Amino acid sequence: MMTRAALGALFCALLVAGCGSEDAKPADTAGADTAGQDTVAPDDGAQDLAEQDATETDADDAQIVDAAPACVGSAIACALGDEGRASDQLEAVKDDPEALQAFLKAMPKGGDLHMHLSGAVYAETYMEWARNEGGYCIENGTLAVTTSCSSGSTSPVPTPSDALFQKVVRAWSMQDFVPGSETGEDHFFATFGKFGAMSGAAHHAQCLADVMQRADSENMLYVEPMLISNWVASDEGSKVWTGGSVDEKDFPVLHAALLADAAWPASPKAIVDDIEKTESGARQILGCDGPTPASACRVGSRYMVYISRSASGPKVFAQMVAAFEAAIVEPRLVAVNLVGPEDSLGALKPYDRQMQMLGYLHDAYAGKSTLRISLHAGELALSYMPSGYVIEEINHIRKAVQVAKAERIGHGLDVLTETDGLDLMTEMRNLGVMVEINLSSNVQILEISGTNHPLATYLQQGVPVALSTDDQGVSRSSPMGEHMRAVQDQKLDYLALKKLARTSLEKSFLPGASLWTSLSPLQPVPECAASESHYPGDTPVPADCQKWLDGNAKAKMQWELEHRFRVFEAAQG
Repeated sequence: MMTRAALGALFCALLVAGCGSEDAKPADTAGADTAGQDTVAPDDGAQDLAEQDATETDADDAQIVDAAPACVGSAIACALGDEGRASDQLEAVKDDPEALQAFLKAMPKGGDLHMHLSGAVYAETYMEWARNEGGYCIENGTLAVTTSCSSGSTSPVPTPSDALFQKVVRAWSMQDFVPGSETGEDHFFATFGKFGAMSGAAHHAQCLADVMQRADSENMLYVEPMLISNWVASDEGSKVWTGGSVDEKDFPVLHAALLADAAWPASPKAIVDDIEKTESGARQILGCDGPTPASACRVGSRYMVYISRSASGPKVFAQMVAAFEAAIVEPRLVAVNLVGPEDSLGALKPYDRQMQMLGYLHDAYAGKSTLRISLHAGELALSYMPSGYVIEEINHIRKAVQVAKAERIGHGLDVLTETDGLDLMTEMRNLGVMVEINLSSNVQILEISGTNHPLATYLQQGVPVALSTDDQGVSRSSPMGEHMRAVQDQKLDYLALKKLARTSLEKSFLPGASLWTSLSPLQPVPECAASESHYPGDTPVPADCQKWLDGNAKAKMQWELEHRFRVFEAAQG
């Protein structure tokens, strides 16, 4: 076993001179070690603490010290020593739920790259908005919020002291859920329709502000929420195409017909307008352009368009085209995604055709649109597959990567059940395709956790991975809650978590070049190389490095992450 001192010597040489090192090995080794170990479900008390904390946004908690305490000695030695103490501290508190929660809440977390905006808001918050705005009520039978209020069939939106309040929370989330006549998967996906009247475009700005506040309170730097389902484009698709199903040979014809239609410009405009209203509205709520901006204003954001898998072919294709077109004029739009239960017949039947649609548009817009492709794929389990479908025959992850040209995969749970799963992971590693890991929703929807989860294997195989929240309001989780599961259920150590945080920003769709020429081994660009007097993340930033950061938004965000790591780690011990 290499000592920390020996590892530090190698790392020093790497950062200063660019020589080979094994900096990333501790994270890889942590993943490898978990593959053969028994894992246990997260402690219920710890998860209760995570859930309780996630519903609160304390302004004091959001304040992060801007500078690390002074260290005597070389910058590299100081950084490595601080990192070692942070690693030791996590080991010391990992069996103490309250102490672990506090540690992980303060730990820098990079970016949340897989987040449904509507599912990120807590039921309590939605009900508070409904009460404050007025005109809403709760359907007695379904417990859904509605504006169609009538005596007898509806009740006022409850306050926390009302008996109905907790019933609504349970109906709108996974709180206290116990499988029975309803599966976790069914309950999870049913929640969205129940709070749908509060989660649409009219409330997107409030949703984003809420997400930014929670992210900032837990030292998360960046989010990429899935923002809008474009019904304008959906209707346009069914209007323009009346020839029934859309086959691969029809793509160019339908594509041209959409762009030629007089009403078409409204479709990409709907996306652009929603992004502008959402971001400007959130910034107004947070006072970002005023004299006393909220701390959450520093959370960066870019946005995705999502499309329901179960819509008809012309509607899906039209929404995809609108997304590619909108990204030409709106740089804050970075990706398109497909959503909905992946194991439903409405998703399984058109899956191959939808991958072909994205592959066609990826090539058609090459050099024209900056839109990227990030797809839910492999959110499947053998026990939930409908009759007639076999995972190793449908190969959703493989088709998302090879046919649709996806750069990131959401969930990726069934990778080892697909045909030649290890070869697929090798391909993903070589292509740099990242997997967005959503531990809470994985156990709640498909009951996959512990050694049944592929996270350890992804790490062993060198596939880039990062933690994300998926639907933190529905799951009753948070960025910190996902890290709690990573430590308690997946047995990840501090260096593994740190690598995942770095990977999240490396694989984000932020524009510009990276701070790193390599994450494994870790090596910064020459302009920002470490020295005996300076380490990535230290202030002040060297002039050449500052010039690099100013020209590359991704590198600038990555430097901020390193700065926060320096501050956090220096405070340990």
